[in-house]
Amino acid sequence: MNVLLLCVGGGLGAVLRAMTTARLSSFDFFKIPIATLFINLLGSFLIGYLFQIYTATHAAQLFFAVGILGGFTTFSTLSLELLQMLQQSKNWLLFAIYSVLQYGACFIACWLGVQFHL
Repeated sequence: MNVLLLCVGGGLGAVLRAMTTARLSSFDFFKIPIATLFINLLGSFLIGYLFQIYTATHAAQLFFAVGILGGFTTFSTLSLELLQMLQQSKNWLLFAIYSVLQYGACFIACWLGVQFHL
């Protein structure tokens, strides 16, 4: 049953990520990929929030947090975007800003998700 929850949740998350990326791909703010930033911020907030709600239900955690949000958020895309940013523009400042936005802001978003539930 756990494998089924992960598969369905992960599939749904991947579809949501593809749809969100397609919708937001035309937005470029100072050459920062807004779609990936939005996806990771939203996913970080939701995982913090959902882990507070579903602490007693392992199946719900698997489906929502690991499955849907694991399929929705995208660390591998972030890594590729950071590498391409350095290779194509060699702009270390943009690289640093985007890295801080992703890692710092996503951590804060997760913390806010936890706080929002309390």
